[in-house]
Amino acid sequence: FAARRDTEALEALCAHAIERHYPDADGALGLLEAAVEAQARLVAQWMGVGFIHGVMNTDNAHVGGETIDYGPCAFMDAYHPATVFSSIDQMGRYAYARQPEMAVWNMAQLASALLPLIDADTETAAARATTVVHRFPQVYSEAWLAVFRAKLGLTEPEDGDADLLQALLTHMADAGADFTNTFRALGDGRARDQ
Repeated sequence: FAARRDTEALEALCAHAIERHYPDADGALGLLEAAVEAQARLVAQWMGVGFIHGVMNTDNAHVGGETIDYGPCAFMDAYHPATVFSSIDQMGRYAYARQPEMAVWNMAQLASALLPLIDADTETAAARATTVVHRFPQVYSEAWLAVFRAKLGLTEPEDGDADLLQALLTHMADAGADFTNTFRALGDGRARDQ
């Protein structure tokens, strides 16, 4: 609707999405805020279980923060951040580690579509939408830390947790450790030769 400049249809779709997913959202900007936060939390959950979506095009990003289009997707065995699953992804655009970046790009496209509903002045609308989209990394980082802290049983957050987790993931990548089994072994309190 945005590409066709059909503002009436765009308004109807926006109102439907708000009513269905975020009834407390304040208009198009509120919808964008909620969608950005939901996508950030969703992708953090994917990362926590080694899930690779495969093809994170905009039509596969759900404003409600749900995983959709289970086409070429997989769970990683041997951990490596550059792991891809889709046979069409020859350049690693949708690699495991690039999923947060792709989610930001998708949210930026949603923001662009919603600009006419955010403010009549295009520059003001763009500035407001950009501020919202730029919140993604912070929301994602907090959600990512929460997911991985829970996987390691870290109940009291500490300043060095992110560094500890990154060091563990780097070691896992270097060793070719199995993603799921490594965390399971750590959770069981057993040392494994991974």
